[in-house]
Amino acid sequence: MLPNELKPILESLCRVGLGADNPAFRRQVERLAETLRDSGHKTEAASIQRLLTAAKKTATMQPSKVGVAQAFAGTEVMSDHMSIPADKESGVPLAEVRFPASPACAYPILEDGVQSAVLAIAQEWKHGDRLHRFGVMPAQTCLLYGLPGTGKTQTAYAIADELELPVVLARLDGLVSSFLGTTARNIANLFQFANRYRCILLLDEFDAIAKLRDDPHEVGEIKRVVNSILQNLDLRKGRGITLAITNHDQLLDPAVWRRFEARILIPPPSLAARRVVARKFFAPVPFDETAEALVAWATEGMTGADIEMLARGVKRHLALVSDSSLLDALRHCVVTNSSGGSYPHFTTLLQPNLQLARTLSAQVDLHLTQRDLARLFQSSQAQVSRWVRQEPSTHEANA
Repeated sequence: MLPNELKPILESLCRVGLGADNPAFRRQVERLAETLRDSGHKTEAASIQRLLTAAKKTATMQPSKVGVAQAFAGTEVMSDHMSIPADKESGVPLAEVRFPASPACAYPILEDGVQSAVLAIAQEWKHGDRLHRFGVMPAQTCLLYGLPGTGKTQTAYAIADELELPVVLARLDGLVSSFLGTTARNIANLFQFANRYRCILLLDEFDAIAKLRDDPHEVGEIKRVVNSILQNLDLRKGRGITLAITNHDQLLDPAVWRRFEARILIPPPSLAARRVVARKFFAPVPFDETAEALVAWATEGMTGADIEMLARGVKRHLALVSDSSLLDALRHCVVTNSSGGSYPHFTTLLQPNLQLARTLSAQVDLHLTQRDLARLFQSSQAQVSRWVRQEPSTHEANA
């Protein structure tokens, strides 16, 4: 038997070493357990084996913060008392700092494939130690692009919150200067500041400073700015995460585009995603599956932000016109929305009930029955049946 005073020391050594998730150390602990078992020390071997099992379960089930910490080795932790660099001429800060939110910012409603791609960015950084074993680093640069209102900024904040990292958000009004050479210098100062700390550098409206260098409408200054961006992105490798956001990816210089290891298109929501978005933003309006289907169909081409704005308009109308239906409120918003022509189904919403009922009935993806349509139009099922099955009469067409 092992001396009693050695048992807790041996277990403590194993527990501490296994906490670092070092494969070489783990193999030695496995050898120790096997040796103890073979030499008849079954109780001690069982204790060591329990430590091995617990360490393996922890590594499998819990996100590893070791990977994040190792990736930012040599950097400082941010505090509220930092001095943020500013433009020398105007005095405007080059950035603002957002610390991790509590509760954490939720990811926007994204398509499954996009959601997986975004989550993979965070997982790479959480488990950077695992990637290191394969000789690779987590993606250090990621470009989020797509139409305005699709949730790109919220996605960036959600990644930061998941990694429990502050965001250094670049301020364009501070970065861009009318003085020759100052914008490039501001960009260098911004990167130097971000490289000092454990943080995510977020470059919003990125196309404003990373435009095509052969744009005939731009002067030579833009070339200096883009070259500064390229140089500083290269220098930041191994120092942290850089996220960039743009609504106009086609304006980006190709050399800048190539600097991003991950490039994720955040598209407008699909029909299924619009159902979820509608349910979220239309609360507390009474909202059954029929209403959900109508709104999801009517908002084709809209982003999440567009649907949120539409929901506010609908709720204002319903609050002021007590006997109005959801369909009435949607039609009111179509009339008062000057950009209604941008969305293919807005015009259809304004058609007479007979024609709209036929259109909705023909939408197989909506799964609307005649009973559903009767509730929607606040009419009888027999009336809806006539609308759907018969040629419209003059009276019905004006209904």
